[in-house]
Amino acid sequence: MSFLPAISIIALLAMLPVLISLRASMVEGGTDFAAASAVASTSTVFMMLSEFPVLQPLSLIGLVFLAGACLLVLSGFHRALGVHRRTSTSLVAAASMAFVALFTAAFGTQSTTLHALSVIGIAAAFVLIIAVCSQHRRQAPGPVERLCVIACAATGCSTLLAVAVLSPAAHAAAVASAPAGWDFACAVMRYFYLPVLFLGVILMIQNRVITDLKTAIARDELTGVLSRRALLDLGQRALTASLARQQPVSFLLLDLDYFKKINDRYGHAVGDAALGHFAGTVATCLTGRGTLGRIGGEEFGIVLPNHTEEAAFRLAEEIGRVVRDTPIGRFDRPIRLTVSIGLAEAVPGDTISDVMIRADMALYDAKAEGRDRCTIAGRFQPDASARALAAAAAQLRAADSRSFEPRLLRDAG
Repeated sequence: MSFLPAISIIALLAMLPVLISLRASMVEGGTDFAAASAVASTSTVFMMLSEFPVLQPLSLIGLVFLAGACLLVLSGFHRALGVHRRTSTSLVAAASMAFVALFTAAFGTQSTTLHALSVIGIAAAFVLIIAVCSQHRRQAPGPVERLCVIACAATGCSTLLAVAVLSPAAHAAAVASAPAGWDFACAVMRYFYLPVLFLGVILMIQNRVITDLKTAIARDELTGVLSRRALLDLGQRALTASLARQQPVSFLLLDLDYFKKINDRYGHAVGDAALGHFAGTVATCLTGRGTLGRIGGEEFGIVLPNHTEEAAFRLAEEIGRVVRDTPIGRFDRPIRLTVSIGLAEAVPGDTISDVMIRADMALYDAKAEGRDRCTIAGRFQPDASARALAAAAAQLRAADSRSFEPRLLRDAG
């Protein structure tokens, strides 16, 4: 009896607890993969026992279990990749099985056919493992890419079934004078295709979960826009890239007017609704022209690549007008919001902190001049005193907001 089936069984059973622990993750298909690992290990047990002459009929049961494991693998990829139409997965699987069947019919059940199928299956598995392990490095795969991944999985599973059927162990017919390298390829395909595939699946699910967690951390929970840290990181990258290409980049610092009075008068639930409404209004107004993030409290920032100071000012004026004309109408009396905006364009040598400090100084001027307006920052390089002044300006804005009432729209208005 060969020791390779025992190694395969140990590997599959070792991965089973990990797959079970990941089945409740945010990635679909975890349950299918866990079930496939259990069924595949059972199949390998029957295959191993069938090597004894008196237990050869168990090989048929093993093939049935192996086919079930392959179907579960395809179902897992169907769910994990988010393929909308199950018929698409079924057609791809049927096409791969038809290819393997035609290939076998054309070349017969000779050792060369067995070896060629092993090479095809290993190549498909190699491409599949690379694809599933690199899912977290790319954006969501498109429909064509998803079907290509499923096609690789289906081809690998089909060749695995063919190798199991045609292999000397399955038919108790030895392949004569076969080079050791070819026999090794057949053994790898038969006993290690699924363990390596499940290892790739584990890495895919873990990477997807980590990516989803990073995305959740990068988003502000209340408004859904980028968090402060994510906005600063994106802003610094955009700043560096734009200045290196000598392209303009601007930054808008937005502060929702009279926000503390909204909280005090209507409660924090209404204040939270006001922040969400404001963020949604601004995001809709941007329409892909910039990236919005929440700096903290009622302050938001917008990174505007390819925007000169003049273009950014026109956009800020548009944002102010849209916010002003889009009150919150879900309460007894609609609440009209206004926003003050500080604008700064980056100059060579700036960091995102430098641009934000100038925008913060401009925002303080906008507040001092009566709110509901945009002010452009002067072009100076912030030093330690400017940073301290910007911090003091933020504190003054917070204190000054306590002395003003939010404007209300009449119900008839």
